[in-house]
Amino acid sequence: MKNFIENVLALFREKYDGKKDGAKTHFIDLPPDIKPSETIVETGVDSDVANHNNSTNPRAQNIYARQSQTNRYRDEHLDDVGELATFVISSNKQKHDITSSNRKLGRWVSRYESLKIQGRIIDKGFFYFGGKLETLIGYGTEPSLINDSLSVGSPKVIYNTSHIYSDESLGYWPSYAALSPLCRGAYLDWLASDRANPNTPIGYVFIYFGGFERRVIEGINDDSVSDDEFVNIYNEVLRLHDIYGKQSSFSNYSANFLEFMTLVRSPLFEEKIQTAQLLPPPASSQNLTFKMKLAKMVTLKLPIPATLAWEWLIFSNEYNFKTPARRCESEFRDLFEILYKKAYPNGFIVPPNKTKLKISYHAASQSIVSVDLTLDDLQDPSALRSPIKKLIAIAEQCNEALDAYSRYLGREANSATDIDAIMLLPKVLIQQQSYREKYPVIQNFKAWAESVTQNDEGLTTVKELWEYLDEPSSQSSSTMPKSFAKKHGEMIINLAELAGFGVVPDQRYHQTSLKPDGYVVLFDGGHSQDFEPSTSFYQISLALRLGAMVATINGYVDKREVDTLLTIIEQDTQLTAIEKASLKAYLLWRLNSPANMAGLKANLAVLDEKHISFISRFIISVALANGNVEPSQIKQIEKLYQALGLDKNSVVSDIHHLTSAKKSMPTFSDATQQKTSDNSTGANANVSDRKSKPYIFNAELLAAYESETGDAKAMLASIFAADDDDIEVNNEPLPNEQVNNDTEVDRLKESVVKGLDTIHSKLYQQLISKEVWQREEAEVLCESLNLMINGAIETINDWSYDNVNAPVLEAEDEIVIDYEIVEELKVLD
Repeated sequence: MKNFIENVLALFREKYDGKKDGAKTHFIDLPPDIKPSETIVETGVDSDVANHNNSTNPRAQNIYARQSQTNRYRDEHLDDVGELATFVISSNKQKHDITSSNRKLGRWVSRYESLKIQGRIIDKGFFYFGGKLETLIGYGTEPSLINDSLSVGSPKVIYNTSHIYSDESLGYWPSYAALSPLCRGAYLDWLASDRANPNTPIGYVFIYFGGFERRVIEGINDDSVSDDEFVNIYNEVLRLHDIYGKQSSFSNYSANFLEFMTLVRSPLFEEKIQTAQLLPPPASSQNLTFKMKLAKMVTLKLPIPATLAWEWLIFSNEYNFKTPARRCESEFRDLFEILYKKAYPNGFIVPPNKTKLKISYHAASQSIVSVDLTLDDLQDPSALRSPIKKLIAIAEQCNEALDAYSRYLGREANSATDIDAIMLLPKVLIQQQSYREKYPVIQNFKAWAESVTQNDEGLTTVKELWEYLDEPSSQSSSTMPKSFAKKHGEMIINLAELAGFGVVPDQRYHQTSLKPDGYVVLFDGGHSQDFEPSTSFYQISLALRLGAMVATINGYVDKREVDTLLTIIEQDTQLTAIEKASLKAYLLWRLNSPANMAGLKANLAVLDEKHISFISRFIISVALANGNVEPSQIKQIEKLYQALGLDKNSVVSDIHHLTSAKKSMPTFSDATQQKTSDNSTGANANVSDRKSKPYIFNAELLAAYESETGDAKAMLASIFAADDDDIEVNNEPLPNEQVNNDTEVDRLKESVVKGLDTIHSKLYQQLISKEVWQREEAEVLCESLNLMINGAIETINDWSYDNVNAPVLEAEDEIVIDYEIVEELKVLD
């Protein structure tokens, strides 16, 4: 036989395979390295077994089986005494016997044997037939025995829709002999049918089922039941369970019996179930299989796997599952296994204890009520408290993680497929591939996103993207909000990540947020779960923002200007592949989004001459990417200089400086491409041409970029430390007005309301002066502060969400102030 430790499936196969010449013993065998104890076979009363209907006569009975039967067990298996576990059959049921003149010894009718009984031809066996057959406990008649000498009703053909007769004689503990003649006839009619009428009175099914219990248990320790017959009985009981399992009592008894059968001949069933020759038994309340598997793992000193840990938690009496576990059963179990593997990657080992493993089967038949199998040298660790405490701690983590999701599902009309519900699932769970494939909204978004990235390089509108959210709440896809709060942006980003895409702009990495009337760029793969942008990422993104302003300054974008900016990304060796993909998407988004320079002038005003010179050279180098600068473009650059607080009169001299410097003019990889300098695309078009060879970036700018990396990048970061879309501070002085740099810096740092800048604080204080604002008057108020209404409302609501997890402004046709939230926010002052 194979080594026990190497092959767990052979754990209880020692005697099963060991006797080729002798009779097989199908009892539960012990591992070869476990010493068995003395076997006791007896029948009597088990006072711990509850009666079938809690109303059985409580009089204790301790009557031993016939001496001949006891001697048969002990004599025939005397040689095996040292190899079997303790086997006890007991009963406490009151018996009712019917006197019969039929003295013919009862026998088992095999599956394929046909009999004619009381005018009925029964083609399939699986029952006991005769006039005399004692119960296994030694007194009374076997309840399932069909005695053909007893009177019966007239034969009737039973179909699956037929009504089947029953009366009070078909009691809770049914017995064929105790039935009325009409009931006996109905039972025989049922046996003569296909035994599949779903409306069959369950008492008839229990009589039939009791015969299987006796057949299996009576032959538990000898070779009277072959493997083939054993499997046929299993399949027949499984069929009965499928048909009549809706009746809870029969469902429990049949499930427990099927589980018991798999343990009685475990090597046979393990092999057939693993090779799909047999279906596994249904879930059982007796947890016999669980106890056996756990005992094996502990005996072999193997770590407890996640699946067995889950079963241990289920069958433990130490833990009561809370609402999230009951309402979100599958999610709870999946999360438990994930967290268990995280806490114990290799499982944990349970040291053996002293409690012996006892497997009990409580039969439905009056012939055998309780069968106890005590495996004296196998431990039962299921009652240990230390391991279960570890599992309870993980279960509590699951409760906490699924609480919000559970409460959402508990509300009327909410569904687990709602996008809101999906976003409430723990990230560690929803990021599993099986969950991503589970929800239609994710699959639909993924298919659309793949089309956008393949056909349009990921560029699309926020409005089109919103339609794929399938939002079930009041703000559905057909009623996209006029301004996005923080939760809307997070929902879009999270959904895209679940589908395997990144979103640009992403507030976390690009310092600007999505706008309902704006553009968005998707890129394949997205930002990974543990993505942490480097300093170079931020600095390059800031350079791209300024470069995009220059590229779009004359209303169209030249491809060579774009290639110049792409070169900055490709030639930076400090960027990762994910960072480069994100920055390329960011550049595409910037080139297709209106430039907003609010707040930049104030930042540039504090820079020294060296930094100002770098900014000037960078702007001119991008503008010169197509080989020349047109007069109309010079005028636009002058406006950009002025908007940024630079000297617009220095534009021409800056251009002359770069164009006259030796080898500083841009060179190109293909001279013929110079002829395409007039090729351009609209500002809202896809401006990147992946099939063309890139132009070489301005040599002087690259030299400055490499040699002045520290100063230049730090300078760019100081200019664009906060995005205009989110701060939107403008308050620019007139061109000839002198600027007090220290005062300007101090003004930016001031905050009337904690967490808001000065301008938004001022707007907020004015808005809360009354409860309702018409949108038109709110727009006038925002314009007076040089703010866009949508961006301002979003900034204030994001601030509110960050502090009290709720918006303070409700913005639709009217702007409504939530004064309860206002009171909560006052605590921040």
